[in-house]
Amino acid sequence: MKTTLHSLFLAGAIAPLALDAQATPRPMQLRDWYRVTQVSQPAVSPDGKRIAMTVTTVRERENKRHSEIWVVPTAGGEPVRWTSPSTESSNPRWTPDGRHLVFTSARGGGQGNTWVLRAEGGGEATQLPTIPTQGTAPANGAFAVWAEAMPADSTPRGDDPYARMGAMSRPPFDAITRPVDPARYDGRHIVDMVYKSNDRGFVPGRRTARTWRPTQLWTQRVGDTAKVQLTRTAYSHRSPVVSPDGRFIAFVADAQLRPDSVVELERDSLATLPYDKVRDEAVRNDVDLYVVPVAGGMPRKVATWTGTESELTWSPDSRRIAFIGRVSRTTSARVMLVDVAGGTPRNLIGDWRYEPASLDWLATGALQFTAEVGGRTAVLRADVAHRARRAVRGRRRRRR
Repeated sequence: MKTTLHSLFLAGAIAPLALDAQATPRPMQLRDWYRVTQVSQPAVSPDGKRIAMTVTTVRERENKRHSEIWVVPTAGGEPVRWTSPSTESSNPRWTPDGRHLVFTSARGGGQGNTWVLRAEGGGEATQLPTIPTQGTAPANGAFAVWAEAMPADSTPRGDDPYARMGAMSRPPFDAITRPVDPARYDGRHIVDMVYKSNDRGFVPGRRTARTWRPTQLWTQRVGDTAKVQLTRTAYSHRSPVVSPDGRFIAFVADAQLRPDSVVELERDSLATLPYDKVRDEAVRNDVDLYVVPVAGGMPRKVATWTGTESELTWSPDSRRIAFIGRVSRTTSARVMLVDVAGGTPRNLIGDWRYEPASLDWLATGALQFTAEVGGRTAVLRADVAHRARRAVRGRRRRRR
């Protein structure tokens, strides 16, 4: 069970237009757009009592949009603005223990753009290094666990004779040809297969040797500024989730725990080969589900399941793990369940025609997930008896 719940749905993303009660109904016009209030990025507090959200309005005179953080009780009631209308604020999320609200704001008086508000008592936003602002926490909220890559090497480079050249003109790392006169060369150096992107255009080659920074497991106790690195491996730990009892961390990693460099170089090598249906369409087991003690130690594979696992969530008793599994890129995703002790994951929704998106294990013992159904986002619940029922009715869309 996650203590930082995913935002499941948001009803009424656009506020109704405040038209004159005596006016005749009419189509929406361009000037009405400036009166629309948009709500996005909902975040449910760990205790399930409040929802923080980003509220965006249009300031016509300034020709800009303005975003603030508002909070509303899940039981109903008036929403309350938590951030100043004089600054831009967005991306709200609760700390794992639920005692603080974290948000993003480019305001002065601090370092970085991550700010914190007390969940009780309000007050001015501040930056508290003793408060974990990311990851998941056990039921008691004593600490947080997350995955993070080691910092990149920031050692300054010496004089670069090609610094003033265009990005594509500079010779990539280990290039065998270099311009005799950098000031006169305006061609392009292309040495990689991926040299062009739809959103970026031409992609310059690497100027330094290729390096890998695998994501490692980190933890931080509430009230302590020290972040502790739990793992030091050549492979990445992805999507870590700590168990409610605080004993184990579940994560996804390469099925053979190979170094990231090996995995990526193998993928890059295959990408250069001509298409082969048997090889390229074959079902691959790229990742598997693992658990490791919070105190550190050797990871243990929970199960070998062919496909991709995501959206890991623990049962309230810390004995089972549910996840969204997809056998291949052309098959439908399913809600899967496996015992932490090991075993074969089983499908909880059978051949249901729709696909689950987000997934959470509720304190009641039910699994709650979302799915796109008929052009709307449906919220459903499933139990271990292979049944699924709709938790919220009506037409609505999930917003992040």
